[in-house]
Amino acid sequence: MSLFGQELRKIWRSGILGGIVLLGLIYYYMFPSFYIEQFSNGSAAQAVFDLSVEWVEKYGPTLEPEERAEMDSQLAEEIAIFNRQLKELPEAAAVGVTDYTGFRAAFGQNGEDTGLMWAIWDKTNCCRIETIQQILERYDYRRDYLGQPEFFEYYTKKEQAQLLAVESWPKSLMPWSVMDSTENYLQCLAQWTAISVILLLSPTLVRDRLRRMRPFQWSSRRGRRVLHTQLTAGLVSALLSSVVNVIAYAVPFLAQSPLSFRDCPLGNSVWDCGTPWFDWTYGQYLAILAGMVLALGMGIGAVTLFLSRFSESYVSMLLKAFPLFVAMGGFFATWVVGSAFFFRSAWDYAEFSAPKGAEAVCVAGLLIVGVMLTGWSCLRQRKLEC
Repeated sequence: MSLFGQELRKIWRSGILGGIVLLGLIYYYMFPSFYIEQFSNGSAAQAVFDLSVEWVEKYGPTLEPEERAEMDSQLAEEIAIFNRQLKELPEAAAVGVTDYTGFRAAFGQNGEDTGLMWAIWDKTNCCRIETIQQILERYDYRRDYLGQPEFFEYYTKKEQAQLLAVESWPKSLMPWSVMDSTENYLQCLAQWTAISVILLLSPTLVRDRLRRMRPFQWSSRRGRRVLHTQLTAGLVSALLSSVVNVIAYAVPFLAQSPLSFRDCPLGNSVWDCGTPWFDWTYGQYLAILAGMVLALGMGIGAVTLFLSRFSESYVSMLLKAFPLFVAMGGFFATWVVGSAFFFRSAWDYAEFSAPKGAEAVCVAGLLIVGVMLTGWSCLRQRKLEC
């Protein structure tokens, strides 16, 4: 077996791999599984999702003005269906409701009939009617940023120009619940990727030191340069671990059918999904964030290998790995993925927004730092050989 293959076997030991898988299952059950189970949280969100899927199939990813008129007819049809459903409900007769107008007038009034009104809601298409009305109201609404100077002037000139540009884009049918679930789920993915890479690579180079492998390696010309192979195997392992995580998380997420909106633009949604910096579709956005998670895993892997290279024992590596867990898994990984490439505060309670593309710059910076640290380790080793 080649030296590279042997180093890979040392990294992917069954004990470490089994522990990571077990912790990964526990982590998934505690955090990201919630966003799969509650992908469309509640009847209102489910109605928005179902209608949006229906309209994307019928009208495409955006809603044009000429298509807007057809929705008035659909709303009238849904109200007619509701009125027919009322005639078959004893609850409607009990409260004296005969049509949708009367139902809306009576709904929400305090009194003994409140339970009956909710029973009518649950047994009819009322939620669907409400959703259509909300979408039509939001479609007709146009923000007047210039008419709200106290709000508009809060942003920089560059941000103001982007706000006006996004407002002129065609209205997207992207549901807010899909974007919310995507953000939270990918934050969990990025966090677990950081944690799993650190757990996988932390003992890699410490183990050789504890087993006194260095004297044997120095006894041959090839052994003296084993560090290059070890670092390469470590970086490849970080990439493989990240790919496995992305695939494992993608399967249950894609089973919820979010790709029904893959061609929908992120900006200027009928539902307020935020203001993006770039004119990307949802499918492009998912692909870019998946690539960022892979790059994040590589960068964290490089830093972990550097710390492992200069650790004398497992205890010293643990003392270095813990703050790395907190910094990379707890803060950095979730920050670069959460609301990535959208207008947002630089951090919680910050008085200024994160610059355009700041997330990609930070991930690229982490990669550069990792490459520099591993490169310096190899250079230092070469000087010792001379």
